Amino acid sequence: LFIKKFSAFYIISSILLILTSIIVFLRTGGTNFLLYSLLIILLYQADVDVVLKTYVGVSGIIVLLIFLLSILGVVPNLQFAQIRSSSLVVRNSFGFIYPTDFASHCFYLFIAWGYLLREKYIFIRTIVGLSLAFFILKFCDARLNALSVLAATLIFIIMYYTKEREFKVYSIMPYFALIFSTFMFYVSYFFTWSSSFYVNLNNLFSMRLFLGKNALDTYGLPLFGKAGVKFIGYGGTTESVHSYNYVDSSYIQMLFYYGLIPVVLLVLIYVFASKKVHKQKKYLFLALLSLITINCMIEAFWIRPGYNIFMFTIFANLYDIQNKEKREVRL
Repeated sequence: LFIKKFSAFYIISSILLILTSIIVFLRTGGTNFLLYSLLIILLYQADVDVVLKTYVGVSGIIVLLIFLLSILGVVPNLQFAQIRSSSLVVRNSFGFIYPTDFASHCFYLFIAWGYLLREKYIFIRTIVGLSLAFFILKFCDARLNALSVLAATLIFIIMYYTKEREFKVYSIMPYFALIFSTFMFYVSYFFTWSSSFYVNLNNLFSMRLFLGKNALDTYGLPLFGKAGVKFIGYGGTTESVHSYNYVDSSYIQMLFYYGLIPVVLLVLIYVFASKKVHKQKKYLFLALLSLITINCMIEAFWIRPGYNIFMFTIFANLYDIQNKEKREVRL
């Protein structure tokens, strides 16, 4: 009788996540995928708003505190000089190991906060979004996250004024994780310097195709992760790194830490969960899930709860605000 309370999709997904997590642990000795899988599983039927409020409260305070401490000089604000086409820019990390880490925290906090206020304060949310995007671009030079914040702001505006009315384009959004993860794998796997198309795309993605290809050539394509994988980046130090090989793309990086099968499993679960959100007509939440899949083509935080809490709400409950208020009154 107890098992009837759970959907077949949840039961099957949970079993597969646990099994693959155990295999990944046995192959690599790492427990991250197991812990992340357990968090996804244990948040089944949790109230998404409660999860996001907790995340915004806890993570928001921590990020703000570290930011202020870096301004005061208590913790180091690592600064990285980078040459752009127009000039030399200084990228601030504001107490974090790298500027894009701080910028990613800002992006995920903004979309979580904006979603919680989804039915009100659109003017304030718009001003905050525009200001945050400008700040990230000006002081961190994190272009992708600045664009992601702008895109989220536009999504909030559209959903607010259309009252989340259905449009046909929304029907393709559940497949974004599959589309963009497959695309990143394809262009990384087949990257070659002899093709102007791949070279230009590699430049657009800031060398990520080359780095992904280099990792695939070095470590192969493990089914359940590979022990001893070590990616070296600039994070945590401003000294020169001569053996830089850090793979930023979530979809490519996870192939080496967790393996092809766990990544495919996560993508499929994400797709089916997104289809459920689409069926429930929760188009704002769906649009944010979809925006995250685009961001994670470049950034490495798709399954990092300290950043992307949305990944861990795929089995949670999306209540209407009106229904939630009625529920709270009855309770």
